[in-house]
Amino acid sequence: MSSTQAETLISAAQDYTGSWADLGSQIDSFGKDAVAVWIQNDINSGANTRVRCLAKHAYSTTLEYVLPIKTVSSSDVKIRGNYAEFDVDEDNNYVISWELDGLIPICQIQISAGTAGTPAAQVDSAYYTLA
Repeated sequence: MSSTQAETLISAAQDYTGSWADLGSQIDSFGKDAVAVWIQNDINSGANTRVRCLAKHAYSTTLEYVLPIKTVSSSDVKIRGNYAEFDVDEDNNYVISWELDGLIPICQIQISAGTAGTPAAQVDSAYYTLA
């Protein structure tokens, strides 16, 4: 069943840091085709804020897998880690989605910043929906 309304991902604002950090808890995404994350950013003095979705095969594992971006050429397929970077350093509200193809049982949303800033950029609120 798909989400009929957004579920809360964080209950209090969370600062961006210079390294990847979990945004909220793991999401049970078994059998879902996509996850959308609704993010309200307060940029403060931060820059180049980013968000990504990682795949996990079990709740108990510490192994996390980056969802790839594929570039197909005539001789090979190149992949690199998929993340979204906000290209305008200002307060914003975005909905970002990732395809899961019904194959990712658990996903984890993470955030980071090229420059966290002082005061740090932060996510004021975050929600998710599944389809």
